[in-house]
Amino acid sequence: MEADYIGLLLIASAGFDPRVAPSVYEKLGKISGDSTLRDYLSTHPSGKKRAQLLAQAKVMEEALMIYREARAGRGVEGFL
Repeated sequence: MEADYIGLLLIASAGFDPRVAPSVYEKLGKISGDSTLRDYLSTHPSGKKRAQLLAQAKVMEEALMIYREARAGRGVEGFL
């Protein structure tokens, strides 16, 4: 989950819209066939859980702030 969070911030800092990320994980979950047993046995959370984490208001607000700064040509000081 931490890697997904950091990845979201990195794609935002590169100028990519972070609002797309949750839907990508939802689609991946549908393709891989999310299930409770699979989630339990897996080393990674389900696509649905990953999408929910990234869509949380606090996480997405932070990513959107970084994205807007990057798109405006003002890097986020101290982020990388």
